Amino acid sequence: MLEAFRQSLAMRLAALYAAVFAAGAAALFGVLYWVLAHSLEARERAAVELRAEEFAQAYGRGGPGALRDRLNADSSPEVRSLFVRLLGPGGETVFATVPSDWIDPQFETRLVPDGWGGWSKQEVHSVRVPRDAQRDFAVASRVLPDGRLIQVARSTDSRAVLLAPLRRDFAGVGAVALMLSMTAGVGLAWRATRPLREVATTARRILEEDDLAARIRGPGGSGELAVLARQLNTLLDRNEAHIRVLRETLDNLAHDMRTPLTRLRGTAELALRDGGDPAEAKSALADCVDETDRVLHLLEVLLDVSAAEAGALALRRERVDPRALVMRAADLYREVAEQKGITMETAAAQAAELDADPVRVGQALSNLVDNALKYTPQGGRVAIAVERVPGSVTFAVSDTGPGVPAAERDAVWRRLYRSDSSRSQRGFGLGLALVRAVAEAHGGSAWVDDAPGGGACFRLRLPSG
Repeated sequence: MLEAFRQSLAMRLAALYAAVFAAGAAALFGVLYWVLAHSLEARERAAVELRAEEFAQAYGRGGPGALRDRLNADSSPEVRSLFVRLLGPGGETVFATVPSDWIDPQFETRLVPDGWGGWSKQEVHSVRVPRDAQRDFAVASRVLPDGRLIQVARSTDSRAVLLAPLRRDFAGVGAVALMLSMTAGVGLAWRATRPLREVATTARRILEEDDLAARIRGPGGSGELAVLARQLNTLLDRNEAHIRVLRETLDNLAHDMRTPLTRLRGTAELALRDGGDPAEAKSALADCVDETDRVLHLLEVLLDVSAAEAGALALRRERVDPRALVMRAADLYREVAEQKGITMETAAAQAAELDADPVRVGQALSNLVDNALKYTPQGGRVAIAVERVPGSVTFAVSDTGPGVPAAERDAVWRRLYRSDSSRSQRGFGLGLALVRAVAEAHGGSAWVDDAPGGGACFRLRLPSG
């Protein structure tokens, strides 16, 4: 259970989302923290720099006395909190003002010069710079024209201590936000990956239950997963159709090959029982050859149709006059039409040329004529026409037979398909499949509709090249 939870795509996406959120939030806080700390430091330094410039100007106007007067005249807390020191060129202190919080409370009594040649006892305090974990200081210096140096410093709150509450608040808020983002990420990722779970469920139904009708319940819209679900459903539809056609093809093939193989076996058995009569054996062998030719023809046509559907049918293209193909097909079947009492008509438009394989196109056209003669009753009519339109040439073979029902107009082009009404007719149900295969191998198409005078009209359209 734990391993499945760890391997879950939704959990991995949620963890990735939380990691990206945490990294982004930490980077944003780091930038804000640096900007805030830098701004505080810059503000303190700017204030001290400004005071140092003011005191330097006061010194320039009247020397140390003017500087001392300037400091004594300003009793504001801001000035009283400043450490101001005037240093001589050798580094000695000329005078200094020290804030009270910079003076060490421990003091001692010392003898110091009183300025009149004597000595007096005074309390001497030590000065400490208040820089520790809680306090910091900012200092600015200005070199004076006479070589002396003025230093101005201010004790400030440590920026690390000042910003510590901000860090603690961010850590607490960040932890809560990370938990919320992880929870929200799990929910969003689980919802976003629902189509993938539907795909897995559908695949499991197809594999375990052999349910070819199972489809993915994908989301609507135009998102990537919605498009993927629709494409997979389209793929499943096509696979189901191919499997259904394959099953029908195998059933029809078994049905159509049973008769010639049964005849072949019966003829051979009959020849074996004839007691060695050479004439009977010769006749049996001839019948076996005929049945074998029928089976071979069936297999050859199946191979041609399969090659054409796979785009591997070899074509020997050349410039062809479609009218010559029409006349050749009409001449080939004219005697058959006369025997059945069927009128054969041909009509050709203006001259045209095709860049096609004349043998394959002639074979397809012959199949259409043979199919029309097969279903046209005595006294009927079969017409072969050539129609030229810009970019293509269409062969039309119409008859006055029963026609093709609208429900079967797609099915008649399938391999080995034969409707119940055509089971009594000769053939294997491959003629029309070969016609469409040849048409598609040339980049054309084939279809059937109603003939103007009743019956069916089969059309074969090829690009004129």
